[in-house]
Amino acid sequence: MHKLIGLTLALLAVSATAESRRVYIGTTGQGPAKGIYVADFDLVTGTLSGLKLATAAPNPGFLVMASNGKHLYATSSTSATGSQRSTGAVAAFSVETDGTLQEINRQESGGGTCFVTLDASGQVLLAANYGEGSVSSFPIKGDGSIGPRASHFVHQGSSINPDRQKEPHAHSFYPGPDHLRAYAPDLGIDQVVIYTLDPTTAEVSREGFAKTTPGSGPRHMKFSPDGQHAYVMGEMSLSVMTYSRNPATGALDFQQETRVLAEGDSGDGMTCSEILVSTDGKHLYTANRDVAGKGRDSLTTLVIGEDGSVTRQSEVAAEVRIPRNIQLSPDGNWLLVAGQESGGVPVFRLGSDGTPTSFGHRADVHGAMCIVFAP
Repeated sequence: MHKLIGLTLALLAVSATAESRRVYIGTTGQGPAKGIYVADFDLVTGTLSGLKLATAAPNPGFLVMASNGKHLYATSSTSATGSQRSTGAVAAFSVETDGTLQEINRQESGGGTCFVTLDASGQVLLAANYGEGSVSSFPIKGDGSIGPRASHFVHQGSSINPDRQKEPHAHSFYPGPDHLRAYAPDLGIDQVVIYTLDPTTAEVSREGFAKTTPGSGPRHMKFSPDGQHAYVMGEMSLSVMTYSRNPATGALDFQQETRVLAEGDSGDGMTCSEILVSTDGKHLYTANRDVAGKGRDSLTTLVIGEDGSVTRQSEVAAEVRIPRNIQLSPDGNWLLVAGQESGGVPVFRLGSDGTPTSFGHRADVHGAMCIVFAP
């Protein structure tokens, strides 16, 4: 009888674990926003619980989790030796059994580091430095620490917007579907700069670029599950630019551009911040920020056709001010939103047609900037 009770309790524990995942939330790391937070997300009810500070850290605005769940990496900042000057950096953390984080080390990356991710091998860390208009790559060592910078490229050029495009502003840096190339959307020069990627050395080399619509300000991008298409978000144009991807050369060929706001909406005082592809590859989601503070922050759902083309479907209120980042739950059934200025992370349920619907649950996190799930 006692063995049966013990077995039942063990099965319940396994079931509870399978129905929840840890989620980490990066913040501005300033003022009340002290660093990186951790909570438990219930995949059945869509609720967040047990929110706590995982580690205090300066400016952990963007995060990425290693596929084995043992390490987390974040954008950060560090002071130059012997001065008060601060420069962009990337930081490595070990994930403790209770979900808290312990810093392993950090490396300088470049001015204004705003984005960080890992390649499929988990051996290469890629970073984008907005202020400097550059990208960097780093090797990941066996203990999870970040090795010295392997590559660093400063972009060149400008584009048509005199206020925001006088110089390069690399905003993100992604490994391609074949993991032999990396793609860097640069808001300042209206290009996606394409690099070759060597996982064995962590080095990247510039190979070419794809143009975006002048004045679009490419910020982030995602690939279709089959790797045949790339979707580039124009922060300034409030649009998604669709490209077909040549699997042999890695080149991107422009197909179409789709506005994310309703027809007739000028989008004055609005910008886009994030783009996601649904787990089944049938929908795209964008987060739209009302930088004018008029309460128009929203989430747009777009349908992806069999040929990779994109059609706008619907738009709902984001329920936060300045939705900086959005993230899908591992099962693809929920959408979480990081509210940079409203101090919250609301949860949306995804319907059968892909449309997000709010059900009133949110976690209170000041200065939320980025959301990642543990595997």
